[in-house]
Amino acid sequence: MNVAFIIYKAGKGGAERVSITLAEYLMHKGHKVGILCYRDDGTYPVAPGIEVSCLPDSSNFIFRHIRRFKAYKHYCKSRNIQITVALHRGYDYTWLYRKLLRGKLILSQRIDPKAEYRGKPWLLFQCLTFFRGADAVVFQTQEEMDFFPDSIKEKGTVISNPVRQDLPVPFEGKRRKIIVNFCRLEPQKNLMLLIDAFAGLGEAGKEFELRIYGNGPLREALKKKAADRGISERVKIIPFSSRIHEEIRDMYMFVSSSDFEGISNSMLEAMAVGLPCICTDCPAGGARLAICDGENGLLVPTGDQKALTEAMLRLIRNPEDAERMGRNAVGVRQKFSPERICGQWEQLMKHIM
Repeated sequence: MNVAFIIYKAGKGGAERVSITLAEYLMHKGHKVGILCYRDDGTYPVAPGIEVSCLPDSSNFIFRHIRRFKAYKHYCKSRNIQITVALHRGYDYTWLYRKLLRGKLILSQRIDPKAEYRGKPWLLFQCLTFFRGADAVVFQTQEEMDFFPDSIKEKGTVISNPVRQDLPVPFEGKRRKIIVNFCRLEPQKNLMLLIDAFAGLGEAGKEFELRIYGNGPLREALKKKAADRGISERVKIIPFSSRIHEEIRDMYMFVSSSDFEGISNSMLEAMAVGLPCICTDCPAGGARLAICDGENGLLVPTGDQKALTEAMLRLIRNPEDAERMGRNAVGVRQKFSPERICGQWEQLMKHIM
């Protein structure tokens, strides 16, 4: 098969990371694969043999879409692209190309649709239009798929995220007293709640530090929040690191306070390197696919500061419990292995062909 992936930027976001993982898997299986993006900053290295091309841009809305449609059309025809994959609701030019020239199109829903489209009827209309025009729609969880009408569910399939296989081996030994999260610094992640919950640890947490790795618009607001709670010396907001997994593997625990997610890549990666993990059991159900509460991590109600603090205290006061959960968490490497997850994508592609 000749497959094209469309992503926003080869160095941003979980959907982009998954797209590159899928592209590399398909290439190694003998398929011809290319990646189209708007920007390529090289943050996620792409394996040799996969061509990365940038689509044209323009400050004029109409000219931008015309230029991109022409470029995309030329790209598909010159490379005999049979399937286009976009891990989001899609673009008008991909939809038009599929309608006009009958190329196959796979789109995807990556976060909780109730949250994404709440108060945005025009965005929901666009999503429904593009999903109905696609050949297949991939959802990360059943809860995501159940949001949509039967006309879309009929062409839907549920495929989880794969766990990267280039992660360092799980850490064994005495862990540093650091609580960590790494994510985009955006409202969805509810990092204000995490800082409040950390502040609530009291004497039991006085030797612990909270580190939040990431980039985004809330950096200064998070620093101010920590200062207002009187814990700025123990809360570090650190730019995202390309070596993030090596840096966190010996930390004490990973905590996600998100209001909604699909399947959090940072959660899966933290579990895969053996960190005890605490996650909000938020829509659209991705955390509970990976975490069996009390066995390989802890689930807490969304938006519940007290429950989040109590979960952190449980792991702090019971290091043997934390160690056991961290050991069990490594099982996500097999459950969400690229061979298994990407193989499901490959079968879907063959089916629609």
